[in-house]
Amino acid sequence: MFKLFLKSVFRSLVRQKMYTTINIIGLMIGILSFSLIMLYVSDENSFDQFHENKGRIYRLTSSNKEKRGGITPYVWGQYLKNDLPEVENYTTFQILSTTTRIGNDVFTEDKVITADSTFFEIFDFPVLEGNKKKFLTEPNKILLTSETAGRYFSAGDAIGKTLEMNHYGTFVNYEVAGIVDCPNNSHIQFDFIIPIHNVKRLSNNSWAYEHWRAHFVNTYLLLSENPNIEGLGRKFEDWLFNHAGEEVSKTYTLGLQPLLDIYQKTDFSFDFQPRGDEQNIQILRIVALGILLMALINFINITSAQSLRRAKEVSLKKVLGVKKTSLIQQFVGESIVVSILAILLSAVIILLILPYFNDFTNKNFTIQELFSLGNILFLIVLSLFVGIASGLYPAILLASYKAVSILSSRSAARSKGAMARKVLVITQFTLTVVLLTSTGVIYNQVEYMGKKNLGFDKEQILVIEDGGEVSSDVQKAQLFREQVTGIGQIHAVTCSNTFPGRQTWSMRYIPEGFTAEESHSFSTIFADHDFLKTYGVEVIKGRDFNRNIYSDSTAILINEAAVGFLANIDPKWAVNPLEKELTLSYLNSKSKVIGVFENFHFESLKTEINPLIIYILPNDFHSLQLRVSLDGINETITYLENTWQKLYPDVPFSYTFVDKEFATYLKADQQLGKLLQIFTILSLIVAILGLFGLASFLAFEKAKEMSIRKVMGASEKQLTIQLSWLFLRLILIANLMAIPLGYFLMSKWMEGFAYRAGMPHGVFALAFGVTVIVTLGTITYHAVRTAMTNPVEILAQE
Repeated sequence: MFKLFLKSVFRSLVRQKMYTTINIIGLMIGILSFSLIMLYVSDENSFDQFHENKGRIYRLTSSNKEKRGGITPYVWGQYLKNDLPEVENYTTFQILSTTTRIGNDVFTEDKVITADSTFFEIFDFPVLEGNKKKFLTEPNKILLTSETAGRYFSAGDAIGKTLEMNHYGTFVNYEVAGIVDCPNNSHIQFDFIIPIHNVKRLSNNSWAYEHWRAHFVNTYLLLSENPNIEGLGRKFEDWLFNHAGEEVSKTYTLGLQPLLDIYQKTDFSFDFQPRGDEQNIQILRIVALGILLMALINFINITSAQSLRRAKEVSLKKVLGVKKTSLIQQFVGESIVVSILAILLSAVIILLILPYFNDFTNKNFTIQELFSLGNILFLIVLSLFVGIASGLYPAILLASYKAVSILSSRSAARSKGAMARKVLVITQFTLTVVLLTSTGVIYNQVEYMGKKNLGFDKEQILVIEDGGEVSSDVQKAQLFREQVTGIGQIHAVTCSNTFPGRQTWSMRYIPEGFTAEESHSFSTIFADHDFLKTYGVEVIKGRDFNRNIYSDSTAILINEAAVGFLANIDPKWAVNPLEKELTLSYLNSKSKVIGVFENFHFESLKTEINPLIIYILPNDFHSLQLRVSLDGINETITYLENTWQKLYPDVPFSYTFVDKEFATYLKADQQLGKLLQIFTILSLIVAILGLFGLASFLAFEKAKEMSIRKVMGASEKQLTIQLSWLFLRLILIANLMAIPLGYFLMSKWMEGFAYRAGMPHGVFALAFGVTVIVTLGTITYHAVRTAMTNPVEILAQE
């Protein structure tokens, strides 16, 4: 019986080759797009899910009037555990860049975690080798990821081996005690983990580990079951007052951020990069469902449109005694077979394009992940859902025809489902236009952000990261500066603790005439005298740092945003900020303002330019930045590397460009833009296939009417326009609905950017034009073919 049923289904599908092919390809594209997008979305949502206590792990945050940060003082975690019963455990860690040495080979590493012994009591990073309970309890033990172990040692031969790591100019011997895995879907990424006490012992700023205002570590808390987060927040205020006093408790507000929110929902300063974006994930979910819905609409439209051609088949079966339920089963069965074929075809294509999709999305999806038991079950359920959802309405429509009226005249079948098909076409093209406009707006905004004037030429700034081994040593840095400045295409050199595109530290300053309780947080760059010169930033009031003026070592420069901020506190700053003083809170040192420089972007372009202070503090320098000409850049880099290796053979030469660092801020939005471009094209193909199938049916249905009109004197041009207008008016209605909807949605999306390109109205005109051209191009073939057919051939069939 089942074999007979399948044979009947396949015969029916083969008889309608064109419509079957359109349905399979349309569904395949819809399922392919849905599967790939949801694969990406699932990975983005899987971040940090592998930790056993993920629902109880919270990051401690610290906010003040100016900034919200994900870092805290080192001492807070221990005191919180001791004082508050809701805090079961805690861990603190810091991510550093440094150099390592093994034999005569020296490497630069930027994913080194210094953590306390409770790190693995909070987090469940997979342990491949070693005793988890003993990790980080001994001072000179180190943990490596398996990938890092493979770089340094033979595979499976790392335990017990030693390497050296540089801490503040001193190389420390470490013995490998364990191999751990750092999953790609962890917001914390590392290559090495070492005990934080080693770094504390060798630090030039060891006092910071006891200071209640020195924010520089990440603190994570393991809370008790079902904690009262709101009540705990109120306890924090009293706790901080009791330990640190009124000034600190009024300055900082402590908060808790769930572990699972960190990757996608963070807008803090000093946070992990790259970040995800919850809003972008929601957009991709909608796109995935939208394309699948469009494929279903195609199937429903084309299948129901065939009702006229299959009406007599249905009626004859009814006359022969076939029940209505059997007819519905027949048509739903056909739909399920088509959906299974579409899923199988989409699975084959995904297998073929998976490596390219990985490169495109910077992911690492494997065939095993793709065809896991859960995904296979999902595909089975999806095939049944798609088959039933897309086949049920046409099945009920066909089975509802009255045999007598259909066998006497085919016109009885024409009116059924016509209005529903029109609504579905409008819905489909509304989704298409929204996708087209959204893609255009996002692309325009990302392009604007990438090309926006930062106040300096980001492409001309080359950065050599040395972990402070050269840049923090004034004599070494000066030696390198003398060797390279003015030679070839190198125009200026500066040293600093950070650079634009990387996160800046915030320091608290007390404006002149105010008390310590009235201090404010300012972004601060510790740099040498040539920082502004190297970046080409103008000093608009006062002067730049001068090496020949000794007092400049304690002076500061501030930007225009800082002047504006301070003027709101004290109007005297607006009149003349020069020679006024700011006191750096934690050092209690006064600094005079000697110059005001132009605003330039040093953080994400999603935020406005914040107040910035430049302070000379050589001990905290970590990199050298050089302004270079792009002409002959390869030769310049080769010259720099050769000079570096001659002067510092034990320090690796590692460089980047500032523009690459700024690109990390745009990564999530760039990824969204690239994905939308691809899937918008696919959605357009789905819409074209649907139009082609419907136009073919409509041409068949209207053939007799057009033949009579032609006999009555209508021209082929008039007949083509008439048939085209039937679809074109639906597309116009879809555009009238979609353009305001797209404008509204993209306006909401752009609210997340402090600097906006503005709504590109040309994108909406382009979307309108594309849909009209696609519609005309798709249906013209059928319209012209029908209009040019000899009326005798059509009328003779009646």
